[in-house]
Amino acid sequence: MSTFAPDLRLAAVPRIDSQVGFRLCAMTCLAAVFLQKLALPGTAGLLALNLFVFLAAALAAFLLAAVEINRPAFLWYAAFATAGALSLAMSRSPRVSALSLGLLLLVQLPLVFRVTSSLRPERLWRLVSTLGCVFAAVGVIQFAAQFVVGPRLAFPLDTALPDWLALKGFNSMIPLYWSSAIFKSNGVFFLEPSFFCQFLAVAVVAELLLAGRLLRLLLLMAGLISSYSGTGLTMLALFLPIYAVRHGRIQLAIAAALACLFLVFFGDALSIDAFVSRLGEFTDNQSSGWARFFSMFDVLQDVLFAKDLTLFTGQGPGTVQQSFERVSYLAFDPTWGKLLYEYGLVGTFAYLAFFYTAFCNGARGLRFAVGYTYFLLGGYLINASILMLAASLVVWLGQPISADHPNAGTVRTNP
Repeated sequence: MSTFAPDLRLAAVPRIDSQVGFRLCAMTCLAAVFLQKLALPGTAGLLALNLFVFLAAALAAFLLAAVEINRPAFLWYAAFATAGALSLAMSRSPRVSALSLGLLLLVQLPLVFRVTSSLRPERLWRLVSTLGCVFAAVGVIQFAAQFVVGPRLAFPLDTALPDWLALKGFNSMIPLYWSSAIFKSNGVFFLEPSFFCQFLAVAVVAELLLAGRLLRLLLLMAGLISSYSGTGLTMLALFLPIYAVRHGRIQLAIAAALACLFLVFFGDALSIDAFVSRLGEFTDNQSSGWARFFSMFDVLQDVLFAKDLTLFTGQGPGTVQQSFERVSYLAFDPTWGKLLYEYGLVGTFAYLAFFYTAFCNGARGLRFAVGYTYFLLGGYLINASILMLAASLVVWLGQPISADHPNAGTVRTNP
């Protein structure tokens, strides 16, 4: 005789339509771009509006059972919080800040979640590719518009946003070269040309993973050129050769050849020397290129050669800027460098374990592009907009904890 015994554990988990998970990720991705320049009202431009949007979206999704807690990621998140508290307590720096640690823990919190429904990442790749093409066209138009209507109208958000609504601390309008009256395109909505360039580079990867359509790739390349920024190109320089060899994509070779021919014939008109001249920045310690990629190795000497426990616990939350005031070269704090400087080996290990369990269990495809951008191309540890892209394109697409979840499904595809 058999009796019906329902599985109460599974019954307690509501069935979530896959559309809900896609809409959450898509809306978060869109907000990460369109709200990037806006500050949270009442914070004097110091806190991004996207910080509130990110936390609100994650909390609402959790309450609606659209996302669940990634337990291993949450445990490592707690371990990092403990390491951060230890670093705060051990620091002897007058610049140490408990608010800095609190902000970091707050903006990183949504990374402990993942969607509960089966969601194929190709839909989001398609969204990113389309957005990239739209913004590439906007960026090209913006760059050309300077010659017709002037920079003030070509950069409307940078010149017309009220001071209380504009996010501070970023250089949105960067001259093409020193004393130039022409500015690099920032795609209107992006904080800086480098942010614009990095998003288009991620869009190139998304398009290649989908179809590698020649016209789209050429449009994205035109947008990259209008940004006159090399940060996203460094990611593509690593990704494209491996991708081309592995997949034998003839479209990629054709697009690259056409782009090179175009630059040969029209390079002077487009001031391509502004790109080429930046290659020398890697040996100039007063340049942004050297600062972004190499300066942190010198800054870290304060930690590596300390005679106490600083190597293990770091200088303390919010202290990295103190070193910049003492050095004679242009300095910059990329994500990886800020972790090591402020939280030491213990905090860095805990954070990397947290990030690995949250990020590397997510959908494959854009992991390299987004991960490389996050760790190496900027100081993005507390940047809500960049973390929103990481969450919506990779982290939240991770597999549900329970293999027998009623809506469980794999998202680990690799076209």
